[in-house]
Amino acid sequence: MNPTPSRYADRLLEWFCASHLLEEVQGDLYERFVRDVRAVGIQRANQRYWVNVLRFIRPFALKHQSTEYTSPSLMNPLMLRNYFKTSIRNLTKHKVSTLINLFGLTLGVTACLVIYLITSFELSYDTFHPDGERIYRLVGDVKYNATDETHPVGFLPGPVPLALRKEVAGIETVAAFHNIDSDVLIPNGKEKPIRFESRRRTGGNAEIVVVEPQYFDIFKYQWLAGNPKTALNEPFKLVLSEEKAHTYFGNLPLTEILGKELIYQDSVRVSVAGIVKDWAKPTDFTFTDFISFATIRASQLKRDINLDDWNDNWSASQAFVKLPTGSTPAQLAAPFQQFSKRHFQKEMKFWPSLQPLSDLHFNDNYRDNYSRKAHLPTLYGLMAIAGFILLIAAINFINLSTAQSVQRAKETGIRKVMGSSRTNLVLQFLSETAFLTFLAVLISLALVSPILSVFQSLTPKGLTFDLFSWQTLVFLGVVTLITSLLSGFYPSWVLSSYVPALTLKGQTALTGGQKGYLRKGLIVFQFTVSLAFIIGTLMVGRQLNYMRNKDLGFSTDAIIEVHTLRDEKSLVLANKIRQLAGVEMATLQWFPPMGQAYMVTKLKYSGKKDVEMDVSAKVGDANFIPLYKLRLLAGRNYLKSDSLREIVINATYAKALGFKKPADAVNQLIQFQDKQYPIVGVVADFHEQSFHEKISPVFIGYMPRQAKDIGVKLATKGGQLSDLKATLASIEQQWKAVYPDNKFDYAFLDESIANLYEKEQKTGQLVNMATAIAILISCMGLFGLATFTAQQRTKEIGVRKVLGASVPSIVALLSKDFLVLVVIALVIASPIAWWAMSQWLKDFAYKVDLEWWVFALAGILAIVIALLTVGFQSIKAALTNPVKSLRSE
Repeated sequence: MNPTPSRYADRLLEWFCASHLLEEVQGDLYERFVRDVRAVGIQRANQRYWVNVLRFIRPFALKHQSTEYTSPSLMNPLMLRNYFKTSIRNLTKHKVSTLINLFGLTLGVTACLVIYLITSFELSYDTFHPDGERIYRLVGDVKYNATDETHPVGFLPGPVPLALRKEVAGIETVAAFHNIDSDVLIPNGKEKPIRFESRRRTGGNAEIVVVEPQYFDIFKYQWLAGNPKTALNEPFKLVLSEEKAHTYFGNLPLTEILGKELIYQDSVRVSVAGIVKDWAKPTDFTFTDFISFATIRASQLKRDINLDDWNDNWSASQAFVKLPTGSTPAQLAAPFQQFSKRHFQKEMKFWPSLQPLSDLHFNDNYRDNYSRKAHLPTLYGLMAIAGFILLIAAINFINLSTAQSVQRAKETGIRKVMGSSRTNLVLQFLSETAFLTFLAVLISLALVSPILSVFQSLTPKGLTFDLFSWQTLVFLGVVTLITSLLSGFYPSWVLSSYVPALTLKGQTALTGGQKGYLRKGLIVFQFTVSLAFIIGTLMVGRQLNYMRNKDLGFSTDAIIEVHTLRDEKSLVLANKIRQLAGVEMATLQWFPPMGQAYMVTKLKYSGKKDVEMDVSAKVGDANFIPLYKLRLLAGRNYLKSDSLREIVINATYAKALGFKKPADAVNQLIQFQDKQYPIVGVVADFHEQSFHEKISPVFIGYMPRQAKDIGVKLATKGGQLSDLKATLASIEQQWKAVYPDNKFDYAFLDESIANLYEKEQKTGQLVNMATAIAILISCMGLFGLATFTAQQRTKEIGVRKVLGASVPSIVALLSKDFLVLVVIALVIASPIAWWAMSQWLKDFAYKVDLEWWVFALAGILAIVIALLTVGFQSIKAALTNPVKSLRSE
């Protein structure tokens, strides 16, 4: 029996394989290596085996050049360096696949990082408050009459917070507050006061609130000046944030700002009693001006904020509560029910409830006028998109690496013959994946800031990228590790499983047997995801196009909204605007027919049977209906007057009152605020809210106190863009004549309506980008696979051409396998996309149908994309001269 080689020889040969097989070595290094091997003392019976091994190694050793030969005992410290060198050499050797993998991984990691920044930012809103788990928003469910449906509200009747504080045990703290909108005046001696325009005109966040002192017991601020225990106890006191204090008073020391006077709503004079530090973390509480709650009853604020009306929750109190440690909202359910029975015995019913602080940023069932709602399902969808994109990139790596495995079979065989274990081989190949992933992460880091800058409209305001935050570093580390393992483990396992006895003979059989089923399955998965995104893109685009082009029931062409200060001067401004040559018509209004603002009130009809219901109010003078071209179905427009005397209703309201024909409703009387008003006309239905909501009952009338803004129809017949600009400039001049200290505030109606679909627009853009990225990565992988397939079948193609095969037949031969996989992906993706789009469209009251042709079009697009991707390489291979491919045979 032949003796086995010594352990020293094993280590020596393994070192040569790991350190120098693919490394450049000097010509005499081989001879020195041979001498070392022979000096080990291997018996003669085994010499022939070593001679054959050394003969096999000789061409590699003589072909390359490198560093000096090192003792085998230093093998282990060199392993990592050798892995690194070998990784670089293999990656640079296969440039096409390396670039494809790097490109795909970079896109995947970048998408993951950007989406992580967005989702982590949104999910971090108001998570920093001490005892945040004990803070709740006081909300409720309301029912205005016996026939009305119960619906959730975020506003409260004014007396509720104070009454809860007195009557309901088990609440640690209650704090009511009201948002108000106002310009801010800073007295300037005998000079004109310095004016700071309101949030509504500057487009900022809610800033001014009238708060109870307990607000600062619930939400903790760092006080920089003033006494937190007494600052808001008296009327006409104010607490400012540090940033707003410097906005109003420049760089004055904070202690000198205390006692300074400010004016709100033109007559409410308050003095600064405290200054707090601004919160630096994401929050919906963007308040900066805190007026003492006692100021309401002591000033004109009591005209707008009614603290005694139990039946008004439209513009009434909002409140937060803090529960004692260990308490839960469930413990207050019974006391809240008893509270409701005591105070809401008439038609209006209100049941208080608690909304967790963590739910405030995401739940739009409870409306308010300060928070920005994020759509939680959209955030989860973004996370899924990021995961799919990264998975598609990893699949590319797996497919291309396994396709390349034939080219690395001999390397694997030699390493195994030289004594490398499978673990060492797996680590070697995984190191290549890790190195490529690390490069992708570095490139992604360079791309994130420019991407966030370009796509500011799609990202939440205030989002920044901090590379050195521990959360970001942990996320990048986890992504790098998972991507490296996901992309590299299977290819490395396949490569390390080659049988050396076969690979050294030029064969590539695997120990486990591989027929490409996994690779085909991964391609199907890639195109399933891509097709689902394509179908989603088509459906979202169809719905957005439907909303843009559907008849709204009124005209939006060349109409602007002029937002006044809602005072008596608005009538003067409206009359001045009407006299301008470029203005066709102007109307005093509360708000236009459709938009984010609307009002619902209660109307009663006494006919054969009484009908009392909530009705949406549209307020405008006699020009309102003709300016917006609302179509009269019966009757006439209400006449010009100085108060509400007649009303016009829409067809839906006429039908709800029981009239079969619109004309039947004319001259009927409607009770509104204890007075009877005749219906003089019925207009065709029009949309007043987004397409998420059904058209509801509407009445239109003129109420001078509410109609303070101005709708302007610009004359556009035969007009040029320059005429439009001139008209706007003329309107601005009239504005300055009436409001010299205020910025001209206007908006085009069609742009305001488009803002109703901001969420849908963002969804469409995100789906479009996800589709483009998924298709691009999938096509890059398909291109790489087609390239390797063509290379592996070069001789087969040459033989077929010699035997008379045409170029189209060869292209079809190389393309059909891929096209079959795309068709299978379409079959799998269609039901998934149908379900997802059905769920998305459920939120719309008016929507497009899911048509079969959308899925067919998506399949055709995917097939065309695959043909273009694969066809290039197929045609290139088919046009190759067969003499070149068969020369070695």
